[in-house]
Amino acid sequence: MSAMNTPSSNAKSKATEADRERGRRIAKARTKIELTQAELADKIGVSAGLVGQWETGSTGLTPKKAALLERVLKVSMTWLLTGNDPDQTRRAQTETELEQLALIRSVPIENQEKFLEIVRSAAKAFSKKET
Repeated sequence: MSAMNTPSSNAKSKATEADRERGRRIAKARTKIELTQAELADKIGVSAGLVGQWETGSTGLTPKKAALLERVLKVSMTWLLTGNDPDQTRRAQTETELEQLALIRSVPIENQEKFLEIVRSAAKAFSKKET
């Protein structure tokens, strides 16, 4: 299996910002569930040094190890690799968004597409005024 976002082991590539960000997410998830690097390493069958390298971004993940981290750290693969949380984007982030969602849900299903067209038009109009 090939490594994901990994500098080639033959090339002396430096870690990219994306590699470092991924490493910070691994460390954040690990500390959130109160595991040391050694404990995490033991759970997934690698050395603590390798976990440290992942957390600094100096070494990438294989798909197999990323899947193990996903399971042990209890995080989504998408968040682990990209920082995007698909579950979070499905939730209302503010009271206003929550109210908007309630309004959409109050419209009969057969009229929701028309309602959405109105909302899209309004969003376009507001976007044009702000630019």
